[in-house]
Amino acid sequence: MAERSVFPIINCTSIAPMHWFYANVFGGEVAYRFPPEGEAVYLTLKVGDGQIALGLGNDPAMYGETPLPASGHAVDICLYVADLDAAVAAADGAGGAVVTPPADMPWGERVAYLRDPQGTMLLVIQG
Repeated sequence: MAERSVFPIINCTSIAPMHWFYANVFGGEVAYRFPPEGEAVYLTLKVGDGQIALGLGNDPAMYGETPLPASGHAVDICLYVADLDAAVAAADGAGGAVVTPPADMPWGERVAYLRDPQGTMLLVIQG
């Protein structure tokens, strides 16, 4: 991870379906995995020029509280894609859901809202 970079960590109840979704819808490639062998409890995925992490959030974190995966709508994760229609088409087959179908915005972008398999809201944009 580069110094002075920011990336979201999505707390999940299960890593495998989330990995499947982000790999198939957004081309996410594993950049880091822990542990190196066996069932992963944490993955960092390279998505385009950025990264997103998936962490197993079933036990108390270092700060003493158990993360609540997809327990509310506090954050939208924004992902830019080359082909919005392809990402939307892939979402259903990868365990996600289309919340808002693609629409052209007056500022020149085409956007859609998707939910990943565990409920995180994704604002997907084709510029």
